[in-house]
Amino acid sequence: MSKKEKDLVVEKEFFIDYEMFTVDELVKIMDFYKLMEKISKGKKYNREDTIEKYKEYRNIINNISLEKQYDKALEKEKHFSIYSIMKNIIGD
Repeated sequence: MSKKEKDLVVEKEFFIDYEMFTVDELVKIMDFYKLMEKISKGKKYNREDTIEKYKEYRNIINNISLEKQYDKALEKEKHFSIYSIMKNIIGD
């Protein structure tokens, strides 16, 4: 088992359909979720990098319904919303 695969076993705390994505895509999704969690706790971040990672996340998920489903699960389990965070970063 590779390091990335081991990391994914530990990261199954997030609500994701692990069968839908490649290992590389899952790593990118997890990294993005960790960034969102960091921002939700008021920690510093780079705006441009965050927007780029959000675009990458959306390209991987590539399904608005699934994005909403994952966002609701994160809000329920982790108490942060990607939509709310990104709305504040990008603006209206």
